[in-house]
Amino acid sequence: MDKEQLLYLYFSNTLTPEQEQMFSNLLKTDSEFKAQFNFENNIKQVIKAEQSEILKSKLQGFENNRSAVQHSNKSWFNWRIAASIVFFIAAGWFGYDAFFGVNYNDLYTTNYKNYPNTVYTITRGEDTSSLERDAFVAYETEDYTLAIQKFNEVQHQQPYFNFYKAQSYLGLDELEKAKDLFLHETTINESQFKAEANWYLALINLKQQNKTEATKYLETLIANYNYKKKEAKTLLDSLD
Repeated sequence: MDKEQLLYLYFSNTLTPEQEQMFSNLLKTDSEFKAQFNFENNIKQVIKAEQSEILKSKLQGFENNRSAVQHSNKSWFNWRIAASIVFFIAAGWFGYDAFFGVNYNDLYTTNYKNYPNTVYTITRGEDTSSLERDAFVAYETEDYTLAIQKFNEVQHQQPYFNFYKAQSYLGLDELEKAKDLFLHETTINESQFKAEANWYLALINLKQQNKTEATKYLETLIANYNYKKKEAKTLLDSLD
């Protein structure tokens, strides 16, 4: 495997067990590879700096000492490109997480699944029709816009409607509308979807890259409920 690619996979936390072994062996046996790793790892630490002046100062220090990394004619890293990438990251063009830290989108995609209809039984082929039935048929077929419309049209609102409307908004990627309804669900003592609402609030905040809020809802879920407890613990570990 190309050494550059191996370094990229390491810093994006996507090495397979075999690649991890290869990476470890190269660190022990290939001095040029080790020097390159140390160099890029230093850049990673610089990106974490909160103040741009500190960032610029450290980068200048690395530039002054870059000859230690570029001692070979086969050098596979361009310093000017590296510096540009770091400054772009610091300026907000790219996210630090997309390169070296937590990939929030991947965590969201891996863990998100719309919640099944557990409250209204739909008998296939039945002739009877109602707005609630129509709403859940639309929900189950992932026609979320129609589902929301039908839920809103029901005259006698059921306590679980808000949860499934929130699910529908989430399916439409309307995160703020979904968040408001899930938040409302967590404030109702008798809500049957209180635990689930905390889970989906954690996922929404993950997608919005709000680590603090995501952590809060995951910790609430772990401390008070059994729903998705194992998954919540795994997510918390990923955010550390």
